[in-house]
Amino acid sequence: MSRREIIRRLEAVEAQLAQRTPAPLVGQQAISVATIGHHAYKGPGACRADLFGTRCGAHRDEHQHVEKGGRP
Repeated sequence: MSRREIIRRLEAVEAQLAQRTPAPLVGQQAISVATIGHHAYKGPGACRADLFGTRCGAHRDEHQHVEKGGRP
């Protein structure tokens, strides 16, 4: 791959990154970064958290409890 090709690709990526984030779709919700790695428990009983169309179903004790600072 030539130097010119690498520069062209980098400029294309930079142009994509410079674009504004599109507005959310109707009904779309943001997910907290803290809950992406391991979601918050939603009970009672088996967890009822909806993970992108899949229900968790795990018991409360199986969830990693994360403090507000982001560390278990």
